[in-house]
Amino acid sequence: MRTFLVVTADPYAPAGILGTSILEAGDYYDTIMPTEEHTSWAQFDYPGIPTEPGRYAGLAIMGGAMSANDVEEHPYLLELEALARRFDEAGRPVLGVCLGAQVVARAWGGEVFHMGELETGFVDVSLTADGEADRVFTGMDQTFAAFQNHYEAIRNVPGLTNLATGGACDIQAFRIGERVYGTQFHCEVTLDIARGWYRVSGKTLYRDAPNMAHDFDPGFQSHFKQHNQVSRHIAEQWIRLAPDV
Repeated sequence: MRTFLVVTADPYAPAGILGTSILEAGDYYDTIMPTEEHTSWAQFDYPGIPTEPGRYAGLAIMGGAMSANDVEEHPYLLELEALARRFDEAGRPVLGVCLGAQVVARAWGGEVFHMGELETGFVDVSLTADGEADRVFTGMDQTFAAFQNHYEAIRNVPGLTNLATGGACDIQAFRIGERVYGTQFHCEVTLDIARGWYRVSGKTLYRDAPNMAHDFDPGFQSHFKQHNQVSRHIAEQWIRLAPDV
C-alpha cells in the first residue's frame, strides 16, 4: 500500500474526490494543514512541511483562499515550492489544484497574476491536442464542465505543456516534465465542499459573482455527473504514476 501526502492550505478545501480515489485504489493519504498547524497522523505534534518525499509516493497540493504570491504572510508556500521540486527529482508525481497549481507554477519559475475578475461555477474547458495525448488526460471528454473558484491564474512557466484551456484562463490544466500536473479548476470538489465555500464566503468572495446565488444549484444538478467522471479519471490516472515506495 502506497501513502500519498496531501497539503490542504484551507480547512474548507480537503482532498474530496482525489482523496476518495486514493482510498479506492487501495492506497492511503496523510494530510497536513499548515494554516491550522494540524496533521492527520499527529494532531498534537505538528511537524511542519517536510523537506524530502520520504515514504510518500506522491504529493498533492490543494486549494486555499490566499494567493500563491503571499509568501511573506504564508512562508510555508515557499517550502511547498521546494518540496514539489524534490518530489519530481525523486521520480514521484505531483498534483496541484487551483492554489496548488499556482504554487507548482511558481516552483518552476512561472508567474501567478490577478485576472481582474472572479471565475467561479461550472465553465466549459477543452483539452488541447497535447491534453488529448497526455497519459493522465487521454480518454476524457474533449470538452467538459469544470468547477472554478479563483481570481488568479498562471503564465510564462518554463517547460509547461498546456493540456486544457477555456473560460477566463488560457491554461486550465498543465504538465511540467513527466509527472508534475496542475489544474486551475477544482477536480476535487464535491457538492458539500462547494457549499462550504459559499457558506463562509457568500458575503465576501461571491459579492463579485452575484449570479452564483441563482446558478449554484442548477450548475451542480446539470454538471456534477460529468464533473465527477472527469475528476475521478484525472485522479485515478495520476495515482497510477506513483511508484511503490
